[in-house]
Amino acid sequence: MHIEEPATHKPEAPLSVQDSQSFPESKDLSPENLDPCQCSQAALQMALIASGLGLWDWNLITNKTYYDPQWKGILGYGLDEIAHEHKSFERLVHPQDLPRIRQVLHDYLQGCTPVFEVELQMLTKSGEWKWILACGKVFQWDESGKPVRMAGTHKDISQDKAIATQQYQLLEQLQREIAQHQSTENQVKEKSQQLETTLKELKYTQRQLLQNQKMANLGQLVADMANEINNPVSFIYGNLHPASQYAEDLIRIIELYQHYYPKPTPVIALHLQCLDLSFVKTDFLKLLWSMRAGSERVKEIVFALRNFSTSDEGQMKKVDLHEGLDSVLRILQHRLKEKPDRAGIEVIKDFGELPLIECYSGDLNQVFMNILTNAIDALEERMKYDYSFTPKIFIHTEIVRSHLSLVNSNDIWSNNKQIGKKHKVIIRISDNGQGILPHIQRQMFEPFFTTKPVGKGKGLGLSISREIIVEKHQGKIKCNSKLGQGTELIIEMNTTAKHYAAIRKHASF
Repeated sequence: MHIEEPATHKPEAPLSVQDSQSFPESKDLSPENLDPCQCSQAALQMALIASGLGLWDWNLITNKTYYDPQWKGILGYGLDEIAHEHKSFERLVHPQDLPRIRQVLHDYLQGCTPVFEVELQMLTKSGEWKWILACGKVFQWDESGKPVRMAGTHKDISQDKAIATQQYQLLEQLQREIAQHQSTENQVKEKSQQLETTLKELKYTQRQLLQNQKMANLGQLVADMANEINNPVSFIYGNLHPASQYAEDLIRIIELYQHYYPKPTPVIALHLQCLDLSFVKTDFLKLLWSMRAGSERVKEIVFALRNFSTSDEGQMKKVDLHEGLDSVLRILQHRLKEKPDRAGIEVIKDFGELPLIECYSGDLNQVFMNILTNAIDALEERMKYDYSFTPKIFIHTEIVRSHLSLVNSNDIWSNNKQIGKKHKVIIRISDNGQGILPHIQRQMFEPFFTTKPVGKGKGLGLSISREIIVEKHQGKIKCNSKLGQGTELIIEMNTTAKHYAAIRKHASF
């Protein structure tokens, strides 16, 4: 297939990805069997397996294509049953889908669409057809701007398609029943009410299905792990206090024996010579209290994980945003504290008095996690070459009038007196890192755009964050950055939910 030079995409620096590089097999994934490069590859493989994604890497010049074991396994093929070339993919695609795939690919490479994404049917080893969601992006161009390399993922969506088909058939059946019962006015009214309720439930299920396709089950996994950790830790924590009391009682008994029986028997004297009893008495209690302090820290982390992974169940709830920020900071504490090769990162919190905010708390926690993780990455990058640098992260929250929007001073709603009486919440998260170049700021919220090395970032964090703030909460998010001074992300949200149709057109900058 002929590939034309892209019309709008600008060439980026080529990424170093080895051709047809295979991952280590799962039985060799123990850290002692792998070098650092293989560890990164193994981590990527496990992440792909956990998310049900198969990886492909296509050289557009030679048409050589690498398909990882997970990609082949989705279709039921073994490692050596599919050749690493683009023709292997086209042979497995349903003939009716192939022209459409080529058209979508052509539109993407011409700059008409920002991401290559298409649903198609592929032939499995058993002879069945599976629905696959293919996503990808060009990440390497030659000096003339011609695309050279493209990579992406495959995901099995057959079950989702089957559910959607079943729902569509059920909708058609319900509509036929409505038409059949129009002969009797009373029956039609009663039946229509029942069918309307069913239709609403089906539409709600469809929306949930689409959302579940976009978001992984990470929150549930974290919650389950937190519960599993919490049970034994709670048992240990609850028993440390009586264990300490027992230890003090036993030590007191030993001291009484030493006082009233100062001359022990030869056997006891021999053991006392081998045992530093004074040290044991003091250090044993210190150990117990240290264990208690450690278990308290684990309980804090478990609480933070459970709070972070709170399931919104499709409903907005009034929550304390400061609790969400604190939970994320507890989870990231291991990256903030001082390490042998770098200084600790100081977090300066300036929390204002905020009311409970109506929102999807789990999604907002994910936004805070993405922004703070990027800030830590930026600070660590600067610390690599500036040893005198003191890294800091600033978190500021406040509530302002709607007409005092800090994100967009040209808010056209400021002329509406009724809306002007309402309030907005402003959340600022900033760092004193190196800052971001202007042309990167313009692309940082685009899907799959990243400046991080291959394997460290997929370019989805800020894109998902913008979707959560703008689309789900009808809010705003903006980046301010200056080279050498740092970067600031500003989030603006309403204190209460507003109708989507009334605010959607004002949700962008």
